[in-house]
Amino acid sequence: MDKRIDCKDLGSDCTFAVCATTEPELLEKVQEHERTVHGVEEFSPDFYNKVQKSIREGSCDLEEDLDPCECCC
Repeated sequence: MDKRIDCKDLGSDCTFAVCATTEPELLEKVQEHERTVHGVEEFSPDFYNKVQKSIREGSCDLEEDLDPCECCC
């Protein structure tokens, strides 16, 4: 089962959404998005917990990850 997270679930107005097959892969993609788009260099323990609580499982029908410039920029 795929794992999905939407940036807006983390308290942002950003419309970025990402899917992955595993949680570690998903977390890596979220971290990359946070670095490149939102300028966040490190995941705090609180943010990491927020991400984990926001992960949803199911089939993803997203196209390949959205270009970061298509989200909130």
